[in-house]
Amino acid sequence: MKHVLLIKTGAFGDMILFSVSIDIAAKIFHNSEISLLTTENYAEIYRDCPLIKQIFTLPNKKNIFKFTKIMMTIRTRNYDVTIDLQGNLKTNFFTFLIGSRQRIGLYKKQLGKLLLTQGIKKATGLDPINSQLKFWKQVTGSSISGYLQVWISNEKRKDFEKFLENYGLEAKKYIVFHPAASTQWQTKLWLTDHWVNLGNSLINKGFSIVLVGDKHARPINSKIASQIDGKIIDISGQTSFSDLALIIENAKTIITTDSGPMHLAAATRTFTVAIFGPTDPENHCPPGIVSVRAKNICPPCYQKRCSHHSCMRQIDADIILNLLSKTILKISEDSV
Repeated sequence: MKHVLLIKTGAFGDMILFSVSIDIAAKIFHNSEISLLTTENYAEIYRDCPLIKQIFTLPNKKNIFKFTKIMMTIRTRNYDVTIDLQGNLKTNFFTFLIGSRQRIGLYKKQLGKLLLTQGIKKATGLDPINSQLKFWKQVTGSSISGYLQVWISNEKRKDFEKFLENYGLEAKKYIVFHPAASTQWQTKLWLTDHWVNLGNSLINKGFSIVLVGDKHARPINSKIASQIDGKIIDISGQTSFSDLALIIENAKTIITTDSGPMHLAAATRTFTVAIFGPTDPENHCPPGIVSVRAKNICPPCYQKRCSHHSCMRQIDADIILNLLSKTILKISEDSV
């Protein structure tokens, strides 16, 4: 039996989409034990994955003692194959340090390639899913499909029923808003007034609104919640990964920025509208997501700061509401 180690360390959205590579790896190494090396922040995503035998976690902050201990532990397992799907110089070095006979991986710099027995240049101009498919085709010489998914235990799913009950929510009767984005990307934020106008319109149509996000989302979510009249629940900073996944999975739809929850929504197959400003949905939007972006204006500029926010100003609440009325809300009305 072969022992295979996969390396993927972030970020949140990429870790969700990484389920495609786990699925493919399980098909290629079907009689093998597959383990994962990731960071403490993202280990929870794959705790319930039956395809992963063991998860090793790197410390979130620099800690040479913990790092050395983890690397020594991994080296003693004598992995036959290590596959680096993060593909930066640091993870290329980790791959080399682990000492597997086969060291396969993505690389950006030539030095990284030298640390691998089979190095594959990181693809550009492809969306995250097709980038993974291209990698595995180059590794194996054949096209192999992978399934985007999220694994959650039956016990956690049962516990989630209590969550819905506690908040007086009913599956498919609420809509999720994720207004935040990475703290580094001010330009990805849709205007607060637009969120408020959209929220009030949807509440008037009989839906509850659930605001999600991490602890950094609390200020913007609180501001939005205070201006929406009706049933609105702000649970930013209060959810585990499985909680967030199930909240999105059971929603009627989710409206989100270009952020991690957009990728999670794709994995749960929930109808999703993603609002894009400075980034290009062609490169970042996973399959099945409806992307909205301003037309005939500056994006994609990939600027993290901006003085005018022209792209996000141009996309008002009516644009999103009209889109929903032609799709998911129309389906609701037709089924009544």
